[in-house]
Amino acid sequence: MKTHYSIVPLFHYSMIEVKTQASKNTLYFHSVVEIPRRLIMASKRKAKIIIEVMYKADYCLPCYYMDEMVQLVLPNYADRVEYRRVDFLKGDGKERFLELSCYLFGEEGVYKHCRIAPVPSLWINGELFFDAIPPQFELEEALEEVLDEHRDIEKKEE
Repeated sequence: MKTHYSIVPLFHYSMIEVKTQASKNTLYFHSVVEIPRRLIMASKRKAKIIIEVMYKADYCLPCYYMDEMVQLVLPNYADRVEYRRVDFLKGDGKERFLELSCYLFGEEGVYKHCRIAPVPSLWINGELFFDAIPPQFELEEALEEVLDEHRDIEKKEE
């Protein structure tokens, strides 16, 4: 018997598809389970931390320089950090931008009072760390702090 798992990420939830089959042509069990994305993200965080930069466009100089600062520091942490630039004027970036804005201000704050996440901003594991371009040493200190926390958590789980 062979079991196959596939994860289809959405923004608030992920669909996990589970298939068990005994031969190539026979499918014995198939189900799709919806679970909160934060549970999947928590398991991924053990391996790498995630840096996200809210990015408007190349013509937005603060966004551009925030991205450049992360690109400058990233090679030192390549095996422990995953970088995602959230282009909130395009595709999936819009939803992620709203998701993080709701995290900061709540849905009422976003939809009723028009409060949104700062642009540019730098997020580490879904937590706002910088709302302005940080100096290189501050960004490195923040990354080391988060990486140390992750090492401590991994040691406790072992």
